[in-house]
Amino acid sequence: MNQWSQFRPISKLDQLAETIMKTAFIMSEDHHVIQSYVEHKGANFRVVNRVGESEFDILCRQINIEKTNYTFITKSDLERGLRDLWIGLVLFIDGQKPTKYLIPSVVWNEPNQLLANSVRLVPPISVF
Repeated sequence: MNQWSQFRPISKLDQLAETIMKTAFIMSEDHHVIQSYVEHKGANFRVVNRVGESEFDILCRQINIEKTNYTFITKSDLERGLRDLWIGLVLFIDGQKPTKYLIPSVVWNEPNQLLANSVRLVPPISVF
């Protein structure tokens, strides 16, 4: 298994997280990934749901648990996406396969213990 904490630079894990999320949608018969489009609003890629004929943006983030226990997303990213923005979160733990989560961006409307809202930094950010 991989030692994810050894990846350098850290942007390699960001790229890998995006690839993992994209691959999950590509492998699904019900979804189509739009690789490049103009109105991306900061998201990494757009997905078309072939069943419901809806489209939504995926903003990819990763957490390398050996390095940190959170990731952040600017509130402006969350507010721009509203209901059509989903957070694709990939959790990397040394010696284990990556675990992926798909979280609707509207969960920050009601923060909880897992999904917190932090106003300590400027601009305010949401923290996992």
